[in-house]
Parts: sequence; structure tokens; C-alpha cells
Amino acid sequence: MPNDTRCINRTANSLSGTEHEDGESSETVPMDETPSITFESITFSDGTVIDLEPTDVVVLVGPNNAGKSLALRELESYVGRSGDYKVVTSANMRQVGTPGTFKEFITKHTQIERRGDSLSVRGAGFSVGIGGGLEQFWPDQVWHFSSLFCTRILTEQRISDSNAIDSFDPLHELPSHPIHRMLDDRIERRISQYFRRAFGEDLILYRGGGTKAQLLVGERKMPRRAKGEDRASATYWEWLQPSTVSLEHEGDGMRSFASVVLHLLAPTTPSILLLDEPEAFLHPPQARLLGEIIAMERPSRAQLIVATHSPEVLHGLINVASDHLQILRMRREGNINRIRKLEKGLVRQLSEDPLMTYSNVLSGVFHERVIICESDADCMFYSSILNLPDVYGEQQPDVLFVHASGKHRMASLARILSALDVPVNVIVDIDVLREENVLEALTTALGGDWATIQPRARSVRLAIEQAGPNKTAGDIVSEIKEVLSVVPSGGAFPTSRQTEIQRILRSSSPWDAVKESGEAAIPRGQPTQQFHELMETCKALGLWIVPVGELEGFCRPIGRKGPTWLQRVVEEHDLAEDDELEDARQFVREIWHSGSAKADATDDSG
Repeated sequence: MPNDTRCINRTANSLSGTEHEDGESSETVPMDETPSITFESITFSDGTVIDLEPTDVVVLVGPNNAGKSLALRELESYVGRSGDYKVVTSANMRQVGTPGTFKEFITKHTQIERRGDSLSVRGAGFSVGIGGGLEQFWPDQVWHFSSLFCTRILTEQRISDSNAIDSFDPLHELPSHPIHRMLDDRIERRISQYFRRAFGEDLILYRGGGTKAQLLVGERKMPRRAKGEDRASATYWEWLQPSTVSLEHEGDGMRSFASVVLHLLAPTTPSILLLDEPEAFLHPPQARLLGEIIAMERPSRAQLIVATHSPEVLHGLINVASDHLQILRMRREGNINRIRKLEKGLVRQLSEDPLMTYSNVLSGVFHERVIICESDADCMFYSSILNLPDVYGEQQPDVLFVHASGKHRMASLARILSALDVPVNVIVDIDVLREENVLEALTTALGGDWATIQPRARSVRLAIEQAGPNKTAGDIVSEIKEVLSVVPSGGAFPTSRQTEIQRILRSSSPWDAVKESGEAAIPRGQPTQQFHELMETCKALGLWIVPVGELEGFCRPIGRKGPTWLQRVVEEHDLAEDDELEDARQFVREIWHSGSAKADATDDSG
């Protein structure tokens, strides 16, 4: 009999029983291929269609209440043909197998019972009468056995999933839980190795008999073992008991981690694995490790769909599975769940770029908006100002500030986040006008047209440079000599005089003067007008040029730079009331409410 590969389309209105066959797949599958059901494509409520391969890893990310967990529940319902649909409006299912291989599969993994003249199949979550034979169910009625093909690992059961369970007789019974499968020593060792990497201790299946199969935490390797002693010997279990603790008595993090790893590493039947919030109860290092484990150890024949709020889990997945990874960002607009897929080339860039790997930029996909700044001090100051109720308004901002360690990496961060439909603002010092390539990269990353910005940007730059330095070389020498004249001959060179000399040197460049004084240093007349027009065009893109030149321009009397300036501003000034900081409050207020207005306009148009 030839292999039967079917694609079935199901919509939210097709639960009554009729299904549309879309035609046979061009795939060729070996005769002995284990029957499987996977998603060939998924259509979301905004009309976005995502195509999937049988072994893809799909990661759903986005802010709270975007619909990630609901999407997993609905995908599970599609396999079993039950439920109401809001996030996922339709799905094409790929079925691989034949009636014969399906019969073998069911016989191997379920209990077949005879009651009088009738037969029934019983498994986890189903009991089906099979009077006409098992072959009749493939492919159109296979949904009766959906729990064999699709498993959703529930967040609410994560703690209890690794609790002690009833023992089973491997000679006469089928394993009904991943813990049963740890009787295979190879599986137990692999699970234990990952558990030790996360927590520094082994995870051990108690094999000492009894009615319960339970997991222990501790050291599995006996320090000294007599000849003939092994892990089945009574002396080993006598030694093990006082040196271990039942997993049920450990913390929630250990228990949740063990539950996820059990479902991944203990071979099970599902060809679709749905995992919600694998990071639950875990610290960041363990969440990142779990992301790597999920990517490495998922069943080789399974499609994995993960919903997560954790940048650590996302990093772990990207590091290991970038070539097979689909990242989908979800955000809600009214009753519509908007979907944006990150292109695989950008996924690969994330996995290879150290800045992306070790910065917190990926955390931005879990927020409503991201603001990119040049330095950490910029982030801290602007976020402190935005945290003022008079600045943000009615609702506490759901925003992440990310620093790019300078101007040259800002465009890369903005491009990645924009590709995932994350609203992005960039705050950059005024001397960005000096570096045309940087300004062009930022414009393009934010979706702007460089051809409309370049003429004004170039005119302003040329006007500043043609104005030349405010002082001659002789003026600079004279001012430095004056500073040096009051420096004592003994001891260390005074820090205050170093700062003064640096200020004098900066004043010799027209760009340093612009950065020092901001818009006030731009030549009057047409250059100033062009600067204002440029600022308005950039604001519409989300690119905000600091009008006072640089961060420190918002409070010049302090006379310091970077973290020192920030510390003194916070310690010596009232951020909410100080008149000196009104320009900063107005600047951040305009950034925030401009973005909110754009978001509202998008919602209205949708």
C-alpha cells in the first residue's frame, strides 16, 4: 500500500465534521514512517499565514495579554476538533502515514480492551470503540486520538507533573507517564545531566520498589562500590536514601524544570508539542539553559510551538536552533491579534552578533515599546524622567530602554526590533548629523526614506562645518596657558583643571560647539530652518535628535559627563520640579506621547 500523506484544512466553522482535503503533499515518506500529524500552515486573526515544516520550532513572543497562551490552547483544539477560536482562525494539518502504520502505532501505544463482541481503545484522554477496525480512522477520523499526536504542557500543572506516580509493570503494561520511561537508564542519565547543569545535583528515579515511582534529588554515584554492587542492589538504595531528597520536597523551580525536561527527553508519541511559559519558576540562567535544552532535545519527529515571556529562553533557543526557528511576535489590537515574523536571516544575525546575544535588546519583544539610547547613562536618565506621572500621563509605561554603546550599533538594534513589529524610538545626540552613514542607517532601519532626509541633513552639516571654529589656535593656547598658570607645581594634576582643558579643546571644533550648545550653535537663517524641518521629519520616524546637543545639555551647571553627571543630577535635583530640567521633561514627554498617538492611530485604522 503506498504511503498516505494528507493535508486537512480546518476552520473555526468546520467542527461539525466536514473537512476540506487540499491535496496530497509532494513529500515522500518511507513505508515504515511513524504516523504523525503536524501543522502545515496556521492563519491568525489578522490574516497572517505562517507556513511550517514538520520539525520547526516556533516561538510566540510579545507583551502580556497578546494571546500567546490562548493560541496554544486553540492549536491543541484544532488537532482534536473542539473549541472556539479567536486567535487562530484556520490551520492546515499535515498527516503522514498509512492505515497500516496507524494501526501498528495505536496497538503499540494504547490499551485495546474487549467487552463482549466489541473492542475499544483506551489512552490518555480518550476511549474509542473500534468495531470496524483501526484502519477506518486514518486519516479522516484520527482526531479521536488527538492526545496521542499533540501534547500541551500546561503551566498550571508544571509543578505537579514531576510528582510521584503509580508504578507500572513493564512486562504487561504500557508506560503512561514520562517518569515510567526513565526506567531506560540512558534516558535517566541524560535528564540527570541537564538537571545537574541547572542545579548542581542529580535527578534520580527511585528503583527500590513500592507502589510509587518517584524522583529523588542528590548524588547518584556511590563513592565506593563493592564488587557486584550496581544500581539495582539493595546496598545502593540503602546508601542513596539518606543522601537524597524527594523532588516533591524541593523548590518550584526544580520541579518545573524537571517536568519540562521529562516531556522533552522521555520518548513519547506526540508529533506536536505545545509548551507554555517554560521559564515559569526559574531564574534567568536556568531559563536560558532550558531554552537550549528545548532546542536540542525536542523529539526529532516533533513540531514544537513555545509561548514565552522570557528573553533568556528566547536566547537559548536562538543559540541552538537558529536554522529551524520561527519567531512570531504577537500584539493585540482590539479583537485582532497582530502577527509579525522575524526573517530567518535576522534570526541568524541574532545568533551570531555578540551585542545581540549579551545585551537586553531581545527583552524588547515583550514590551509595548523600546527606546534605544547611546549609553547606559542616557537610558537611566531618560527612563527616570519618563517615570514621572506628569511626563507619562495616565497609564504607567510598558517600555524598555536599551543602550547601544554608541551610535554605530543603534540601527542594527532598531532594525531587529522593527522587523518584529516592536514600536521603536531612538534618541541620539546632535552630532549624528556629522556622520551621514549613521544617520542614513537609522533612517532606513526606522522605515524612512533617506532621499527625503539627506538634502536637509547635508545642508545643515555643511553650514556647521563652514562656520568653522569659534576660536583660533592662538585663542585655545592662551586659554590653556591661563588654566596651567594656576596649577600647583607639587602633587597630582587637579582633576578640575583636566576637565577645564578638555572643555577648551572641545570648543575648537564646530561640532563640539554644537554638541555643547545644541541648536543654539547652528548658524541662523536657512540652516536653522532646515534643522527644524529635519527634526520634524525624523520625529515622525521615531528618531529624536537631542535639541540641547547631548544628555548633559539638559543640566549644564553640573559640568561633568556620563555616570558622574547622572549621579549628581539625581542626588542634587528634583527630577519632577526642578526648573533646570524642564527641557528634559518636555523632550521625553513629547517622545512618549508622540509614540502613543501613532499607536492610537494604528488601532483606529485597524
